[in-house]
Amino acid sequence: MAATYEIVIVGGGNLGLWTAYHLARRGFGRIAVCERYWAGFGATSRSAGMIRAQGGSETAVKLGHWSLELYQRLGQELGLGSGFFETGYYILASTEEEEKAFRELLELRRRCGVENEWVDPDEGKRRFPMVDWDRFRGAVYTPHDGYVHPPIVARNITYAVHREEAIDLFEECTVERIEPAGSGYRVHTTRGVLETGRVLNAAGPRGARDLGAMLDVQVPVSAARHQIITFAEVDQQPPGRFPLSFALSEGIYVRPEEQGALLGMSNPEERADRSGRYQIAYDWEYHERARPVWEAIWPSLAGKPISRAWAASIDYTPDHLPIIDEPRDGFFVLAAGGHGMMWGPALGMVMAELIDEGTVAGLPDEEIRLARFSGERKSRDSIALPFPEE
Repeated sequence: MAATYEIVIVGGGNLGLWTAYHLARRGFGRIAVCERYWAGFGATSRSAGMIRAQGGSETAVKLGHWSLELYQRLGQELGLGSGFFETGYYILASTEEEEKAFRELLELRRRCGVENEWVDPDEGKRRFPMVDWDRFRGAVYTPHDGYVHPPIVARNITYAVHREEAIDLFEECTVERIEPAGSGYRVHTTRGVLETGRVLNAAGPRGARDLGAMLDVQVPVSAARHQIITFAEVDQQPPGRFPLSFALSEGIYVRPEEQGALLGMSNPEERADRSGRYQIAYDWEYHERARPVWEAIWPSLAGKPISRAWAASIDYTPDHLPIIDEPRDGFFVLAAGGHGMMWGPALGMVMAELIDEGTVAGLPDEEIRLARFSGERKSRDSIALPFPEE
């Protein structure tokens, strides 16, 4: 006999787990989370953990702002470290066009409750000499952005979900087929059949598209390679506490990491990765092409020994904005647009609102609904890494 749930969530990463947590807190009913590997295994635990409210659209700003608060609140609730470090964040403007766009975003962010300011190069040199400010026209800055350690936040939300009686978390549970059944759905998995009134597709960069296809729903989510390295030490005092900085035009950012630094970068020439694998090759050829660029922007990283290097598979949408929608009655889609760690807690909160109440009150429809991809798109998150154009 099939087990029955109010909802089956497919994907046990940051998005699926946070949605389950928020639904349980609403008293929604029995919830199943199906994860084909282990909770937090995929893109979640391979993230660089950048957390900022300095987005390039209303949705991006609000999701980042809410997630900052939710990560910290969950740590307090559990009596554990939240994994979040507040360091401040500079987004560097290389061109006159970027400066103009960044300055225009200041008012939007302030309206959304985010403290934000413009910093000119002379002031930047005084505050944060780790950057070669002569290369930039200035930066936007907020003191409250920072980063999380992905293993810690994955631990916390997994623990929070596991202790909720209403949630059954099934690891090593692959969804093989979904079919309509009466007023709901029958979900066939490697651990049995689940009956449910609702299904949430939170399957991430390696599953969202295929899962949607099971019900003839086109989900424009793809995977792209992102590359991360860490340095064991940097010439910065005090070590490990310097602000984050993002050279947007170059697609490279730096944050603290233990006593050293972490650097992330995306190659703008990358194409969508269709391999279906999470363990993908680090591109050392591009590393050597990009190294003179980052060593010029952050001279204190020049010649420093690398302690780790890895390639992460992250999801993206054509406009870098999320998908929060119900394209078919009882079938929901949640995608992060490349910001699963940055937006995960808030995306789970908003998706729980949509599932439970049938609406999303705080975000503009044109930035979250699937229908935007069938017409002329007017919005995009302008503060994002380079992703493949499709």
